[in-house]
Parts: sequence; C-alpha cells; structure tokens
Amino acid sequence: MKISRLLSEVLIEPDLKPTAKEAVLERLVELAAGCVKADCQADSAQVLNALRARETVTSTGIGSGVAIPHAKIEGLSKMILVLARSRQGVDFQALDDAPVFLFFMVVAPPDSVSDYLKLLAAISSFVKKDANRKALMAAATKAEIIAAVKAGEGR
Repeated sequence: MKISRLLSEVLIEPDLKPTAKEAVLERLVELAAGCVKADCQADSAQVLNALRARETVTSTGIGSGVAIPHAKIEGLSKMILVLARSRQGVDFQALDDAPVFLFFMVVAPPDSVSDYLKLLAAISSFVKKDANRKALMAAATKAEIIAAVKAGEGR
C-alpha cells in the first residue's frame, strides 16, 4: 500500500507546535476533524479517546524519532492518514526513549483490517530508512513533504 495515496495537504502539519504527548494527539485529531466529520458518525472526542486507549497499551512511538498513533473508529467509512512534523521533538514515551519528530496518525474503519495493517506496515518500512526520515525533516512545504513521501516509496 502506498502512503502517498492517502496524503493530502490539508492532513499535513509541517510545523507541529505542541510539545506534550496529549496536546500532540489533540492536534492530530483536530487536523483530521474535517475528514472524520464528513465520513463518520463518530466525533473528534471519540477519535481522541480511541487514540488515548491505544497509547495505554504501549506507546506508538516506534523509535528513530517516529510515532504512528493509530486506532479503529466505528462508523468511519475510509482510512485517514495525518502526517505531522515537530521541529523541536516531543517526549512521546517512544520505545527508544528518544524525542519524536514525525507523526503518522492512522484512523480506520473496524472492517478494514487488511488495509489498516498494510498501511501501518508501509509506514513502518518507509520510516526505517534514514534517507526517508531526513527528506521529511528537510522538506520546506506540504507539497515537498508529499514529494518526499512519493520519492521514498520508490526507494
């Protein structure tokens, strides 16, 4: 599955301001709110609560400066991907205890198990490559972030 297929400029935050985990989750949900409202009977509070619940299982901060908060949302008709970048880094209780700079939030309908897992795997594979993480950090605009993702998918 291609990450770029789900990216759009309205779902990208190139300069994430919050510096606390909870505030980051709130901002990611806020970015997705328009898509969630259009495609789902759930509201932003339900999405935020689902992400919080997932974080209590174990942090979605996977290491190397990356977090992939994710949850399945009842009533959602399609997957939504938000990509945000923090210049200062966030203590997200990542598995390697390092700050997180890149956030890929995925919310999906409960019945999209296969596509959901494929997207999470694609993101994980993408961010394992140093060149891809560096390209995302160097991109100046939302369009450049999308171009960096597309280029990295070809590596």
